[in-house]
Amino acid sequence: MVVKVISKLWGILTGLIVIGIIIYIGLLWATAQSISAEMKSIETLTFNPTKNKVIVCFRVQVNNTGFLDVSIEKLYYKVYIDKNYLGEGYKENILIKRGINNIDFCLEMDPSDALKIILMRALTTHEKVNVTVQGYIDIPIKSFGYIKLWTLELPYKETYYVEINR
Repeated sequence: MVVKVISKLWGILTGLIVIGIIIYIGLLWATAQSISAEMKSIETLTFNPTKNKVIVCFRVQVNNTGFLDVSIEKLYYKVYIDKNYLGEGYKENILIKRGINNIDFCLEMDPSDALKIILMRALTTHEKVNVTVQGYIDIPIKSFGYIKLWTLELPYKETYYVEINR
């Protein structure tokens, strides 16, 4: 009799664990489908002639309307000025809480000869230049925060006309 009771309790416990895992995976799937990313703004575009460096700082906004917090494995980006490749990079291990999350980062690079001409034109005439930032975000969907089930890849691309500061 005690064995039957223990067997039934074990069956109920196993059933609850399986149902809990299924519900958790469903919440992960719903969260993965509800995450969006977009370039929000170019914060600064600066040319430092003494260091011969271009510094571009920008903001990506990730909106997590899902049920769970997730972490971004990597955020990749490429920067173009007037359709000329400027540089690329990535940022790792970013926690995305539920709601709107702003991610700020900067890219510092040596300008090429063609970009020097564009930047000098913008500096001398105070014109605005066309800056495009594009990339994608890798979000690993993990079961209980440890077992990676799949990776969600969210692309983004935005173009801005910005004024160059000295």
